Amino acid sequence: IAFISANQEKLPDAVIPLGILSVTAATPAPHEKLFWDLCFEPGPIETVARNLRESQPDIVAIGLRNLQNMDYTNITTNLDAYRAIIRTVRANSPAPIVLGGGGFSVMPQRLMEDLGADYGIAGEGELAFPRLLDELAKPEPALDGVDGLYYLADGIVRFAGHSGRFLALDDLPRPDRSVLPERYYTEYGIESLQTKRGCPLHCTYCTYPLIEGPRGRLRDPGKVADEFM
Repeated sequence: IAFISANQEKLPDAVIPLGILSVTAATPAPHEKLFWDLCFEPGPIETVARNLRESQPDIVAIGLRNLQNMDYTNITTNLDAYRAIIRTVRANSPAPIVLGGGGFSVMPQRLMEDLGADYGIAGEGELAFPRLLDELAKPEPALDGVDGLYYLADGIVRFAGHSGRFLALDDLPRPDRSVLPERYYTEYGIESLQTKRGCPLHCTYCTYPLIEGPRGRLRDPGKVADEFM
């Protein structure tokens, strides 16, 4: 499985892709996992094409962090960059494409239709993505049992629904930061550490209830401290 962190934004800082790292960590053996971070790649499209030809993954999972850049003086969209990555995957691999991440979770139906992926998981993916892998290995996958799943069927984007259950954060495996480029630390010196998920408020400007759910969940402070150390 090739996990691609598609974010290339570095303003105001390059941000560690904690979401796709968490899903990668939650994907169990015997799946072989490849992690490709495009943030610092001078030629991201060429890198994706080369990696696909060399590794020939069975599934390509792409994390979409932002839909726009963070420069409020000159707002631009990242969708063209994501389209180019997906076109490159299609041109170099027959593997199905699974989308996820905060950006995808904000408007999953439209992004499935726009970007032309095979599957997409809105919201938390640590349990949903391994469940999708299990179903895809079956002769007749039961896709409607995968929480938050969007999928193509007969050319139509369908939604499997959401159970309303949210993950217990302390039960999740720790993200493996060893696969990251060192430049996150040597050039920016910023770490990503999640202490909670979800929010019950309804602020009109905020997307977190869409991304992480409307119920706040806190991590154990000791485990947060252990991860920080």
